[in-house]
Amino acid sequence: MLKKIAKSVALCLLGAMPALVLAQGTASPRLVAKELREALPAAIKNSGTLRVGSQQTFPPVEYREEGSADVQGLSVDLLREIAARLGLKIQYVHAEYASLIPGIQAGRFDIASGGLSDTVEREEKLDFVNYFNSGVGILMLGTENAVVNNIDDLCGKGVATLLGSRVIVDAVTAASERCSARGQQKIRIEQLPAAPDARMQLDLGRVNAYLGDIPALVHLSSKFPGKYKIAGGNYTFTSYILSWGTDKANPALRDAIFAAAKSLQADGSYQKIMDKWNSGVFALPEITINLPASKRNK
Repeated sequence: MLKKIAKSVALCLLGAMPALVLAQGTASPRLVAKELREALPAAIKNSGTLRVGSQQTFPPVEYREEGSADVQGLSVDLLREIAARLGLKIQYVHAEYASLIPGIQAGRFDIASGGLSDTVEREEKLDFVNYFNSGVGILMLGTENAVVNNIDDLCGKGVATLLGSRVIVDAVTAASERCSARGQQKIRIEQLPAAPDARMQLDLGRVNAYLGDIPALVHLSSKFPGKYKIAGGNYTFTSYILSWGTDKANPALRDAIFAAAKSLQADGSYQKIMDKWNSGVFALPEITINLPASKRNK
């Protein structure tokens, strides 16, 4: 099915597919394969709406400025273009990070987004369309005197991160074990339900560092010059692939999103949107399905 969809998109881009319809919702209408829309779940197709679950606190991927109800970011722009090519519109549903997978399973929304990463463990519950190469960095206050170049320099210190960030917790746990082996104190970790809450622990001096996605840390550092610094010159201690998650019982939706995303990549729209948000360096060379960081470059 996946190969058939991808082949259909390629033909569509070349203008060789006869069954085409115009997708509404963009300044310049794009062609979309009719069979992709027809394969969508009836509820989505009939409503004309793709519901996206996100905590909306993750710049530059998906976030809202204080006092604004408008969600913005590179994932927002990508999903709006994908939806338009499927003849749909986007509706954002607020959900904390730890509630994204349960939200899909409960039918609260159709796509889990908001900085969710693809892992082998999570693939037991969801399918993932991979679109962003990311990693975890260490954010500290600009006034911090301790020399921290990597995660092993955090022995005996406190860090805060987002609740549900299993990849980060596992990396901190492994680093803490190395601390103990060297006779040093372990790293104290605090997990908060939202990224701003976790970052606030750093602002209040309750922890020495905030651990988060490197694109978000770069965004914060540029937005508040001098207030923050990133350890090790944008050092990352683990990598992962940000993805859009869908219900495993709904492969037609996964395949339609994948095919539309591939068409964005083929015509340059994907890179253009990534560059718009100063994240071009994090673009994937190829949009994929269920290919987490642990399976890459091996």
